[in-house]
Amino acid sequence: MTTGASWKSKDAGPNRVRRWAMLMTDKKLLRIGIDMKKLKPIVVSKLREKAAKYEDCMAVAQRLTALTYGMPNAPRAPKEISEYLEALFGPIDDSSTTCLVCRNPLDFEMFASARRGKAEIETSHSNPRLHTPENVGFAHRACNIAQGNKTLDEFYGWISGILERVGYTIQRPS
Repeated sequence: MTTGASWKSKDAGPNRVRRWAMLMTDKKLLRIGIDMKKLKPIVVSKLREKAAKYEDCMAVAQRLTALTYGMPNAPRAPKEISEYLEALFGPIDDSSTTCLVCRNPLDFEMFASARRGKAEIETSHSNPRLHTPENVGFAHRACNIAQGNKTLDEFYGWISGILERVGYTIQRPS
């Protein structure tokens, strides 16, 4: 789903639209109640930018499921689901899922502490403009917000620049 706007405004556009729906024509969208002509161009642009094929959305859902089972304190996947996911993504280790941004471990119990609009863990993208299984993971809410619409490389470069300007020495990976 697209994230849409968290604020309540006529200008914000629809919230939580299926990504594959954004590949539909304006005429088809109107039939399902989304009038793209009534939205500001910037909203239309953001919605269209988040479009993804149905197959990619399903592959992302599979990947996120595997990552969820790879968190400490996650329930064990039923055997047939585990075998299916491992055939797609390799072995599932119950301590392998880390924040896509900061790389610290993510615990399944973080899902339980979510409150409306206050998730502790969110779906995240290495490149926010690409919705594929290789590009998607989970992140701490604060990390995901900090990354914003930057790719991870852009974000790390931005953070490095800040740290260097305030006197830290940064050693970039080789």
